Amino acid sequence: MTNENCLAGIQCPKCGNEDRFLISATIVADVTDAGADIARHSDIRWDDHSSTSCPDCGEAGALSHFHIKED
Repeated sequence: MTNENCLAGIQCPKCGNEDRFLISATIVADVTDAGADIARHSDIRWDDHSSTSCPDCGEAGALSHFHIKED
């Protein structure tokens, strides 16, 4: 299935996985002594430089490494 949302254009170059990736992301956290939550009105953010790995085969690198190459 071709991804059309968050993972559009992303595929593992080693095993072909398109379904799920582990991407290092940045958030704004609401932190108290009791713990942390994603702050209200905050987004989870990542970009082409974000550390990414494939949970199926372990391939790892920057998210840009996982962009589908156009022929």
